[in-house]
Amino acid sequence: MILFIGALLAACAASKVDIRQKSANFNDGVFSNTNPVETKSFWEIVWSGLTTEAETERAEWSDWVETEMDTAPLERVQGSDVRITFVNHATFLIQVGGFNILTDPVFSERTSPVSFIGPKRVHNPGITIDSLPRVDAILISHDHYDHLDLNSISTLIERDNPLLYMGLGVGRRLPVSEKIIELDWWDNIQVADNFRLWFLDVQHFSGRSLTDRNSTLWGGFLLEVGGKRIYFGGDSGYADHYVRTYERFGPIDVALLPIGAYAPRNLFKPVHLDPFEAVQAHIDLKANLSIGMHYGTFQLSAEARKEPVELLEQAKHEAGISPSAFITLEVGQPFELLSLAASNTQPTQ
Repeated sequence: MILFIGALLAACAASKVDIRQKSANFNDGVFSNTNPVETKSFWEIVWSGLTTEAETERAEWSDWVETEMDTAPLERVQGSDVRITFVNHATFLIQVGGFNILTDPVFSERTSPVSFIGPKRVHNPGITIDSLPRVDAILISHDHYDHLDLNSISTLIERDNPLLYMGLGVGRRLPVSEKIIELDWWDNIQVADNFRLWFLDVQHFSGRSLTDRNSTLWGGFLLEVGGKRIYFGGDSGYADHYVRTYERFGPIDVALLPIGAYAPRNLFKPVHLDPFEAVQAHIDLKANLSIGMHYGTFQLSAEARKEPVELLEQAKHEAGISPSAFITLEVGQPFELLSLAASNTQPTQ
């Protein structure tokens, strides 16, 4: 009996081991970016979302915008064909190789810790959560409210019991699930025979309150699935991690890159790409195709709602890249890549 109790206590102690401690990037209770960068405080960012900065007038968004919805998405896409549907903000339904993969699912009315105040959506999701096909895997880039929506996650766990991939420490934010997998930067996992997933560093930060800044790990994802390389960039400022990703993996078939929530630049430049930097990230990744995200759903910053799309066209022209190389999708619009050839380089082990 004593031996049994001792083993039970040891098991309980082991279960309480802080998984974040395994990371060389976790020191004194916080994570840090690969390149030292100064980011603004929680209250500076919140205050910018509520007021007009002297140097940047806050644009007025429409209270509501009517958009189309995909009411009957495909159940599965087999083989090496890819179907990517823009749901809203940083939420995409990626269908490839027989898998349904959802990025940063946000279906709630607000991105806020409370239901009555905070950034409010100005259009419906492109697919309702009830209309989604069965979701096999969810990718969570970090724990900010516009990327980690606990109501949506809870609904999907109860309905589909998907695999959930995220950075170290983020799992403690989520409802209990036996399928939570927390990853450090450059960790990879073999999801299935034709699906390997990497968690990669980007330049950003984390936290959901005044007291937990950078206590969980943020990042992007590289998917090698169905013979394609798909990069989901999460949320990031511009830095050399895009070049390093190319150097490790070779050209990307499809990159999902943020282009919005960038004004004023003195506040957001370290952590959010603007359209010109997004185009440079596309070039750094040597992506065959990039798709813009992180704009137009919730007003998180000062720029006008359509400005990121307009500036993206200017940025492509100035960089001399094809207009079709970096696109944006309408809410609810699926984009099918039926003849996109996989990159020549072999998967990186």
